[in-house]
Amino acid sequence: MNITFLIGNGFDINLGLNTKYSDFYPYFIEKSTETNMIRAWLEEDELLWADLEAQLGEKLENVKENEKENFYQDKAELDRLLLEYLEQEQGRISIQNKEQEVADVFAKSLNEYDKELREVEQKSIQSTYNTYSKDVFMYCFICFNYTNTLDQIVDITRKLKSPIATHQFYGNNKNHFLGTVLHVHGTLNEEMILGVNDEEQVNNVSLRADEEFLDIFIKRRMNDEIGQGKTERAQELMDESHVICIFGMSLGGTDKMWWEKLIDWLIASKDNKLVIYYKGFEEQLDKRLPANTIRLDRRLKQEVLEKGGADMKNPDIDEIKKRIFISYNANIFNFNEAGIVCPF
Repeated sequence: MNITFLIGNGFDINLGLNTKYSDFYPYFIEKSTETNMIRAWLEEDELLWADLEAQLGEKLENVKENEKENFYQDKAELDRLLLEYLEQEQGRISIQNKEQEVADVFAKSLNEYDKELREVEQKSIQSTYNTYSKDVFMYCFICFNYTNTLDQIVDITRKLKSPIATHQFYGNNKNHFLGTVLHVHGTLNEEMILGVNDEEQVNNVSLRADEEFLDIFIKRRMNDEIGQGKTERAQELMDESHVICIFGMSLGGTDKMWWEKLIDWLIASKDNKLVIYYKGFEEQLDKRLPANTIRLDRRLKQEVLEKGGADMKNPDIDEIKKRIFISYNANIFNFNEAGIVCPF
């Protein structure tokens, strides 16, 4: 049985790294050349990396045919400065002498990833477990971050805690192991991809018809050109999964294809369960006022379905909604007590 985590920037933020878009913005403004056209496009109050990517696609309307090469150079400068900035932040991670604490937190987070869900949701996941209880359990990761922080933690946990857990099947131990970590958009060491989801997000008719431009600005086409097959491998990994958990990812349009894939995956099997970890809404989530939580659940599930292009007239849509679980402000992947981030 495969339990796959889709990991976004919230994982690094949870570690204590300053990897929000708003953290990078002043660095880019300080370090980039004054003639870089992208400087004028970006706004400091954007919250998410998806906002940056969407803004790039939107502002392409300003690029004239004779300015295309200038845009390539300016985008390359943006990419280079982002790489430099994230390398500095990644360098703040120091796990030496903290290996056991890190492995314990990570293994506990995986083994108890559903413990803060509602009782009925936990039972639903348990029913999927029961279906595949004869199998080894494998935890895999599709990472949308460029940093190697997740890789470091997985490697250490695999070294110190393998298997990370076991369950019984007719008196026999079935192990739970850590599987692959796939960086679908590349890493700081190779093939870092920053772009948009599809041609419709390129707000420039001329550029939308330029095959070379699309090959270096549409995420999937960039992956195809690089020839590593990461998109296909990630999709195969999702197809093989029975539970998918989303941690630290926004519902951004520039990753629309993954939300569409998730909806297809939910439709494919009634055993498939989707867990979305959502941070925020602390005031609305007063347990004494459950109506607020019910409304919030409905809104977020609707947003996921719309982002994934679900057919809302599908007679099974209500059944699909029941297999989407929202966990608010869950205490998982919380490494604060381990103290592995340097303060500088």
